[in-house]
Amino acid sequence: MSIAVCLLLYSTVVVVFAPPLLSRLTRSGHAPRLGVTVWVSAIASVLASWVVAAVLIVINVVRHWNSPMVVLAACTARLHEVVTGQAGIAAQLGILVIAASAAGAVGVVSVRLIRALIHLRDAAHEHAQAVRIVGRRGTEHDVVVMDATEPAAYCVAGRPATIVLTTAALNALDAEQIAAVLAHERAHLAGHHPQIVTALRALATTLPLVRLITAGAIEVPKLLEMCADDAAAHHHGRTALLSGLLDLADTTPAPALGAANVAVLSRAQRLLTPPAFTTQARTHAMLTAAVLTIATGPLITIALAATGTLTCMP
Repeated sequence: MSIAVCLLLYSTVVVVFAPPLLSRLTRSGHAPRLGVTVWVSAIASVLASWVVAAVLIVINVVRHWNSPMVVLAACTARLHEVVTGQAGIAAQLGILVIAASAAGAVGVVSVRLIRALIHLRDAAHEHAQAVRIVGRRGTEHDVVVMDATEPAAYCVAGRPATIVLTTAALNALDAEQIAAVLAHERAHLAGHHPQIVTALRALATTLPLVRLITAGAIEVPKLLEMCADDAAAHHHGRTALLSGLLDLADTTPAPALGAANVAVLSRAQRLLTPPAFTTQARTHAMLTAAVLTIATGPLITIALAATGTLTCMP
């Protein structure tokens, strides 16, 4: 039981203190891929800690079903002092409630998360199908052109994945800008960015009170846009990409990942003034240390609690 309590304490520390720290570390976008990794690692470590803690609680209850006083005494020192004598039906009901609560919490959250994921996935697939029906195939196989008065470019991870360009975008951008924008969208699809954003949005919808998750659902899409910016700028240059972003700003549908619908000003500033090598190296070092700390946190917690080095119960 001590391991479960230690994991819950670890996850509480991460949930409370990680959001402001990670926001400061990743806001500049000097290392966007590592920024995404550290946010996703933090969220995954917390979710894994909750699941493992719930499983350990259930296992502990099952192991001590015939001696429920052991479990009850391990839960709190007060209960250990108050409860004496032989085990009875009340004690068994008590540990049954503990096990049911742990399993039920995991089950309810899992069901809600699966429903949210299915809903968002279906919406993406329907949108991809709709634009392929309404629009017309572009000069490239993965591009659909739609008649619209607003310039826009975005990707949808449906079946198949689709990049949408409006006729206004084609009229507003030159060939070099269009190539840069398409490279940006293809970087999203190649990196499975829409799926990452969908998963985070589903988690944020399911657990809206967990600040780590809601903050991650806001910050990670910004970092993914920067990752796609880097990929596009590498092949087509910063100038073409930046001018294309500014021409497309604020025209992409909110549910989609578009070239110019997330943190355009900060991304433009980043493209105009890339960081110095020393600044980038320092950011890489700090984020790498954060990823390693967070990724190994649950394992270290389990190891210390299992060996008795760390005791999380009175």
